[in-house]
Amino acid sequence: MAEILSQSQAGLANWQKSAKTGVTKSNDMPSKAAQVTVQACQSDGILLEKYVYTPGGINPLPKHTHVEYQFGLSFDCQGEYFYRGAYQAIPPGSLSIIHSGEVHAPSDRTFLPNPAHFAMAHIEPMWLQQAAAEMANRPSSEPFFPAVLITDPELNRLFLNLQSGRHPSKLEQETALWEFLIYLIAHYASNQTTVSSIKSGHPAVEQARDYLHGHYADDISLEDMAAIAGLSRFHFCRVFKKTVGITPGAYQTQLRIDQSRKLLAQGFSIATVVEMTGFYDHSHFGWHFKRQVGTTPGSYVRKIVLKR
Repeated sequence: MAEILSQSQAGLANWQKSAKTGVTKSNDMPSKAAQVTVQACQSDGILLEKYVYTPGGINPLPKHTHVEYQFGLSFDCQGEYFYRGAYQAIPPGSLSIIHSGEVHAPSDRTFLPNPAHFAMAHIEPMWLQQAAAEMANRPSSEPFFPAVLITDPELNRLFLNLQSGRHPSKLEQETALWEFLIYLIAHYASNQTTVSSIKSGHPAVEQARDYLHGHYADDISLEDMAAIAGLSRFHFCRVFKKTVGITPGAYQTQLRIDQSRKLLAQGFSIATVVEMTGFYDHSHFGWHFKRQVGTTPGSYVRKIVLKR
């Protein structure tokens, strides 16, 4: 993501995800203001946020709208807000959806008895409209979601993957976004398009794989890879995963880690390897290296030295 933000505040309204049970008015139970920590990542038309609230007082917000679609997932507290003419209770583990341009408001809760953790995504309509158009292979209107909340473990997995902040490349971040949008639209949009089955072994996949092998360290976009394959982003993601078994972004990360092992074995420093393989920083490299190799880069180097 293009920008990383972090802040801590007191009294920020928890209007998307506040606890339902045990909540009282501040005039009934005087309390100090809840402390709020926010981590946010922003890129073109997408804002991802993670909130952590301590117990305490909160201030509701008035009715308002967003240009973006708003998605929220609470991990440990039940949310409530006024939307589409009624109060909507959103239990933990359910993904809430507020449609672009629709008026909504928080509940009148003013106190959190327990800590609260939740994630939000604000995605501009152009991304959903582009995904819908590529799925239908024709111009499309913005998808409409009649459900206020969705309980679907696979959708939650894709949402949390988008939120992870561990994507080492533009390709993997954009692939995560596309997978989430495609699944959401295909399963829950009222004007969804029937998606036909696909066969593996598409010749464009080999062309894309060859390109990634030669440019694994480059910050390649999903749009660039789809153009190389001569497919839309939607069809490229589907065909690549069907043929290879993993997403294009995950494949690029795998190539980077494979090359990093060779470079470390040749005696290059970890800092040099991070730069040569295109990782954002040492932290991202270390996390992905341990995930795929089973040990940290430093431990890997020490084991190589011991065997010499």
